[in-house]
Amino acid sequence: EHHKFEGKLSDSVQDIVEIDIPGSILDQAVQLPEVKEALDDLDIDPGDHRYLSDLFDPDNGGSVGVVDFIDGIRRLRGDPRRSDIVGVDLMIRSIQRVLGNMEAKVNDIHEALMANMQCE
Repeated sequence: EHHKFEGKLSDSVQDIVEIDIPGSILDQAVQLPEVKEALDDLDIDPGDHRYLSDLFDPDNGGSVGVVDFIDGIRRLRGDPRRSDIVGVDLMIRSIQRVLGNMEAKVNDIHEALMANMQCE
């Protein structure tokens, strides 16, 4: 689907933000010489080009939102830094804690349901 924007860019920001790029289109685009050149100019590792649709699709829905695309490009620029690795490690630990708490609550609910069923 093609989008046409008229007038000032600032008047179309909400429409632009809502655009989702199908992963298949992004995969085709990164094969184009001008897109490869643009990604190279942005200091995106050429080895990452073919994985952009997967990297930028946070919910695995098959499409990439414009905001996710821009954020992903920003994060991929240049060499990874130690702070990037530490940040990811801290996020994973936080997610592990949240999942552990969720698991405990689900187990509590399951036990309560089983106890309730035995009483009936």
